[in-house]
Amino acid sequence: MIVYALHPDSANKKIFVMPDEYKLQKISDFDTGKKKEDNWNPPGISWFNDDGRNIDKYKDPDISYISHPGSLIISPRTHDLIAPVVNDVAELLPVSFDNETWYLLNVFNQVSALDKANSQYKIYRSGKVGWLTKVAFLADKVPHNKLFKIPENPARIYFAEHHEDNDESSIKNIIEKNNLFGIKFVKVFES
Repeated sequence: MIVYALHPDSANKKIFVMPDEYKLQKISDFDTGKKKEDNWNPPGISWFNDDGRNIDKYKDPDISYISHPGSLIISPRTHDLIAPVVNDVAELLPVSFDNETWYLLNVFNQVSALDKANSQYKIYRSGKVGWLTKVAFLADKVPHNKLFKIPENPARIYFAEHHEDNDESSIKNIIEKNNLFGIKFVKVFES
């Protein structure tokens, strides 16, 4: 089994922000594992351009994030490609941007699959246990070919394959085969 974490691609220089009046907490609760569709009130979004650089010179991503990496946002093209394979584990919540509909990816598939005994944590001088620094998973609890989150690190989105495969319908293969730009699948665990 191979587990990947979805990470922003450092080559992607364009991320989204929301106007101050909307407040980040409207999406920061995407790590709760709860569906939002019934009460969805789309935020206004724009490209982050706080440092005065000319962002138009950068490639538009197919997948980016809003303010923090746990809040992935996908382009209309990406939506059309991945919607059929994520609809049982995530919501694609519409957001208007630049005369198009982009989608926030809300993964509600939270799984208690962390192998706590074999994971590693930041330990403070006081002895207090901090965040996860290296994850290990219980193979029998990890969903195959599905996006998922774990309660112990709910801001991180994971994907697992029980072996490297060429399943055309896996989100990883769809993203890679179609050269969708903006995230990377980083191997974080293998058993």
